[in-house]
Amino acid sequence: MATASPPFTSTRETTNYARLCRLLVDVGTQVLRSTFDKIHPPATLQTVLGSTSVHYAKLQSLYKGKKKVLNPTQWGKLYPSHSAVSSATFDVTLLTVLLRSICGLSPPANGWDHLPLAENMSIADDIARVKYYRNTVYGHASQASVDDSSFSACWQEIREALVRLGGAHFRAKIDNLEHR
Repeated sequence: MATASPPFTSTRETTNYARLCRLLVDVGTQVLRSTFDKIHPPATLQTVLGSTSVHYAKLQSLYKGKKKVLNPTQWGKLYPSHSAVSSATFDVTLLTVLLRSICGLSPPANGWDHLPLAENMSIADDIARVKYYRNTVYGHASQASVDDSSFSACWQEIREALVRLGGAHFRAKIDNLEHR
């Protein structure tokens, strides 16, 4: 009787998936945070988000409105009860919501929820790319596996968007992560 291989063994495809997730979570978060911090520097973030700011009403509507874009955990990161607010606690999803709602960026031509055309390379387009791939790769994934050709295509597009957003110094980090 032949023995079946264990159901959760690592393969080249699962390693590809893990690398893409690390690229999006680890590097993607750093790059989106850096982009956000350039628009709303950490030193003024408390004021920017304060209850008397123009942004507070917008964020409150995203929290309490019909769509409930912000959840209680995210709200708690924006308005912590026992510490100062810090973008260092924001994840990819929260940073994306903030970048598109309180940073004065014009939406991409295809909207925030669609993959921009390759020739569209504005800050907003690259934020939409990161969001799209975050959702495609792990937010709505049906399996933790990516074949080599899909991996290469995704990696290249995500890498270029992150380097445009974050700067050339991210290229070495990304290239190192690709082969680790």
